[in-house]
Amino acid sequence: MQAVLFDLDGTLVNTITLIHQTFRQVFAHLNIPWGAGEVLKTIGLPLNQVAQQYWPADPDEFLSLYADLHRASAQDMIHPYPGTVNTLRSLRAQGRKLAVVTSKRHQPAKEALAHCRLDHFFNTLVAVEDSPRPKPNADPILYALQQLGVKADQAVFIGDSWYDMVAAEKAGVHSIGVTWGMATKAELLAANPKHVIDSWDELWDLL
Repeated sequence: MQAVLFDLDGTLVNTITLIHQTFRQVFAHLNIPWGAGEVLKTIGLPLNQVAQQYWPADPDEFLSLYADLHRASAQDMIHPYPGTVNTLRSLRAQGRKLAVVTSKRHQPAKEALAHCRLDHFFNTLVAVEDSPRPKPNADPILYALQQLGVKADQAVFIGDSWYDMVAAEKAGVHSIGVTWGMATKAELLAANPKHVIDSWDELWDLL
């Protein structure tokens, strides 16, 4: 594998609690029924799609409120998962090209990587603005491969949601699901990944 591509939220950095908290605050402020928290299943989709679904009268209001509340707590609540830094350092030492492919917007994605001191590991960052069709479509992954100059069969994509696994399969890259993020192991397996891992240590056996 010449290139290793990563999802961001729930894969490299632990933002799940922050995202959950932010959604709860937005729903409370806008008086949107929380129900069983079904909105949490949208983690991995572009936020504008979520806004259009849950606050179609004024999606921009939803987006603006979410961004403000997310930013207010981000510095205290975003952390890399254990083993992330060592994994990225070792991959770079092996000469592999690295990329982040996320449904987040560029600015908050860059801020999260910089806050966790991960930004210098990556050759490229593909955010939601870079592709007309976000995950689970293949376009963002294919764009990252183009930026890296790597063929699909020479790359692996690692993510924590079924959106990631489906996008990887459509793009023709190898897929690895991680169980410490949003989806359960059963949910990941249902999306037909090549492999599912429970820790970064397991990655080395696969690579």
